[in-house]
Amino acid sequence: MMYQATTVSGRSLPARGTPPRANSQQQLVQLTKREKEFLQWSEAGKSSWEIAMIVDCSEANVNYHFNNIRRKFGVSSRHLAGKIAREQGLIQAL
Repeated sequence: MMYQATTVSGRSLPARGTPPRANSQQQLVQLTKREKEFLQWSEAGKSSWEIAMIVDCSEANVNYHFNNIRRKFGVSSRHLAGKIAREQGLIQAL
């Protein structure tokens, strides 16, 4: 599939629908305390439902945070986000 970039005010913007670039490991991502907590539970093998029960919130809230985490890391799975977060020292390795 071919994507065409757009130029606005001299800045090049990615085309609509362009897949996100993989986040290089040198770029540090800022995670909230809650996002770190959810990633840590996920790395312990907990499902979204289990995490919701542990922290007393809705499963939709857990999934909302995981969507933000995946977006910040530019990845498609929480497991890959967890791997990168461990490598960057954002969460503890189990």
